[in-house]
Amino acid sequence: MRSEQIRQRFLDFFRDRGHAVVPGSSLVPAGDTTLLFTSAGMVQFKRNWATEIPLDYTRAATCQKCLRAGGKDSDLEKIGTSGRHHTFFEMLGNFSFGDYFKEEAISWAWEFVTKVLGIPAEKLWVSYFEDDEETRAVWLRFFPAERVVPLGARDNFWGPAGDSGPCGPCTEIYLDNGNEAGCGEPDCKPGCDCDRFIEFWNLVFPQFDQQPDGSRLPLKRRGVDTGMGLERVARILQGTRTNYETDLFAPLLDVIARKTQAAYGDSETQPSFRIIADHTRAAVFLVDDGVFPSNEGRGYVLRRIIRRACLAALRLNARPPFLPAVGDAVTEVMSPTYPSLRDHAGIIGRVLAEEEARFSEIIGTARKLFDDLAGESDTGQIPGEVAFRLYDTYGIPRDLIEELAEDRGRGIDWDGFSRLLAKQQEKSRAGSSFADQRTVVFEQEGMRGTVFTGYDSLSAECRVVALYRGKKGEMQLVTDRTPFYAERGGQIGDRGTIEGAGFLLQVADTQYDEKGFVYHIGRFQKGSAEAVREGAPAVARVDAEFRKDVAANHSATHLLHWALRRVVGPEVRQAGSLVSAERLRFDFISFSELTEEMVRAVEQEVRTAIFRDLPVSTSEMTLEEARAAGAVALFVDRYGEKVRVVRSGDLHAEVCGGTHVERTGHILGFKITGVSSIGRNLKRIEAITRRAVFRYLDRLEDSIGTACTLLGASRDQWVTRLEKLIEQSARREEMLSRYQQMAIAGEAQRLQRDARAIAGGRLIVAETAFADPEAVGKVADMLVEGDPGTVAVLGAVAGDRLLVVIKTGKAASERMPASTIMKKISPVIGGGGGGNAFFAQGSGRKADAFPEVARTVHEMAGLA
Repeated sequence: MRSEQIRQRFLDFFRDRGHAVVPGSSLVPAGDTTLLFTSAGMVQFKRNWATEIPLDYTRAATCQKCLRAGGKDSDLEKIGTSGRHHTFFEMLGNFSFGDYFKEEAISWAWEFVTKVLGIPAEKLWVSYFEDDEETRAVWLRFFPAERVVPLGARDNFWGPAGDSGPCGPCTEIYLDNGNEAGCGEPDCKPGCDCDRFIEFWNLVFPQFDQQPDGSRLPLKRRGVDTGMGLERVARILQGTRTNYETDLFAPLLDVIARKTQAAYGDSETQPSFRIIADHTRAAVFLVDDGVFPSNEGRGYVLRRIIRRACLAALRLNARPPFLPAVGDAVTEVMSPTYPSLRDHAGIIGRVLAEEEARFSEIIGTARKLFDDLAGESDTGQIPGEVAFRLYDTYGIPRDLIEELAEDRGRGIDWDGFSRLLAKQQEKSRAGSSFADQRTVVFEQEGMRGTVFTGYDSLSAECRVVALYRGKKGEMQLVTDRTPFYAERGGQIGDRGTIEGAGFLLQVADTQYDEKGFVYHIGRFQKGSAEAVREGAPAVARVDAEFRKDVAANHSATHLLHWALRRVVGPEVRQAGSLVSAERLRFDFISFSELTEEMVRAVEQEVRTAIFRDLPVSTSEMTLEEARAAGAVALFVDRYGEKVRVVRSGDLHAEVCGGTHVERTGHILGFKITGVSSIGRNLKRIEAITRRAVFRYLDRLEDSIGTACTLLGASRDQWVTRLEKLIEQSARREEMLSRYQQMAIAGEAQRLQRDARAIAGGRLIVAETAFADPEAVGKVADMLVEGDPGTVAVLGAVAGDRLLVVIKTGKAASERMPASTIMKKISPVIGGGGGGNAFFAQGSGRKADAFPEVARTVHEMAGLA
């Protein structure tokens, strides 16, 4: 059975049993700060178990893209040696949110595996959490007791995905590959680390909501969360030895073999084949989801993945550009299911090619860095901190560090390395959860997620359900409903007030957590925490002008994105944004240089769209419908089956949950204030709109007025006056330069008289009247010019320091190198310097030491 058939049969099976088939989410989790990447199918549904907000469905099925290449769930180091682990993989899952539970989940799993997939029942085993007798009882209807194996929490208690969230006991289904594939031990069974039993479906029963402190509360909705690895199921049904021989990977291996003339079946080259195939798949899907190589966060993980693939390619003697061909094979295999891969194939290929070229450049640097840093240790073993520095600071893959060490006959303290890596990962996780930053004043039992009403109104009557105190003394108030937009998708949180009996909270920021609660953060202008009561009625009011400014900047960001694609090219892709009341910032990928003419054209396109006063409308539809309608959908934030599409007239449509103006004309004005490059092919534009444009014009007007006053010119003549002054200044500079050249020539002629004969030439040691190092250097050049036997040592007092410039001719440099003279006189002048055999320069704090310098140099020349 081919992989696409497995996907479809799974989704059809659960659709027939009342499940909504929900599109998988991005590899970049939306609105979840606890995760770097989507690591499981349940990530997009975390809120569904932790809240009592009505849902569009209580049963769902998905095929989810997952990545495990960072943090506690990382499988990165297993790739190559393992035939069943991957960084990127697809997870088939069915979910229940307060609907069915263990009995239905297990029964349907049995039916799907044995009836639909046709896997022989006698080849199946299951494990369960040792305290979960309910699960064991259901499985005993289908299996003899000896094939229902209890395991501990390490194996059969799942979650959470991140530091907090839903978790619970789980049960796993295994395929028995037979005694010949195992360790040979008589008691070998699921839980053994050998290859006899392959786990391919994990059924999790979320019952608890783990808090950041490790405590577990009952979930608002207990349920079901299953995950079946598509790659492992394909391996079973296609009868291959490992996942890598399935139809998901075989075309990639063929390309690698053809391009390198190596054989996958060779035990020495096989790990490299697997690393290249797996890591290129991961890189292709990350770029497709808007992640680009960088030196931090997700981009850093992507860069490490690509570099590991490059290193594996190097072992196969592949010649760059190599990875783009493998990336094309990934697109060919996966684009029928993920059509965006074909749309972004050009960008993906460029990223892979450029990163591969960059890696080729650093190989030589890596060897030098290794020798420099590892050479600091005089033991046979390289310390863990040195290896970690090479890995973390310089981005050298662990495999390459190990290879460099082996070439030099040295070991590495990998235990020390692992401790530092774990410490860094823990540090990066610390404080990532919003809940870590507060203490509870009160919480309403059974509180539900906050209902947002702010698209239609800037005020709302609400009830207080929780109050917290932040680490800096600020208060965090949660209500059952709110018009305040919480920070997400690059847009900052709303400001305003929440007023109730005896209190008035001035809201300075609004934040949101993965459970659906909105936190209004601020300080009491009236009353205190003691005045706020659980369930108390209140009125929440958003600052209208603040919202208008933010909305204008957000709508302008959409128009800017549209204009960039129109002017620069359709390959422009958003890489991040910031939308505040004062300004907007838009980061994007572009392989073209952004010229001044392009920037001006982009600015004009946005202004034209504003002047057209187009309607800005919103609608809800499925993600597939949005993409089919041409909407840009990069950072998708979805709650339920529908996404929100914001359309700017007939120009641009984008999936977006933010707040916007009603018409483009409400943006009023648009001005680009900054253009910069923040990485390879990564550009940033900063701009202002609405009131900020007029403030900008006022400041510009004031500056022009000041310039007119200083220039003594009217507003229509100040540019002409300035041009004349610049022209006059240039003429004066030219005249001064000529006079300086004459003075330098005169000084050189004067110093010629101080020359003393030395073996093979002459020596000039003298103080000059110049205090400028450049001028002193020119005097020295004139003294040595045309006379290869001359040594010139010139001194000059600059402020409270003595400057020394040394110049030697070609012949003289062999007898008295300039750098040697500089080294000798450095203690004399109370300072230091450097240079080479022909030129050296230095300075010291002893401004009156030149006579001693002269004596020292004369002694060196044998003239004392």
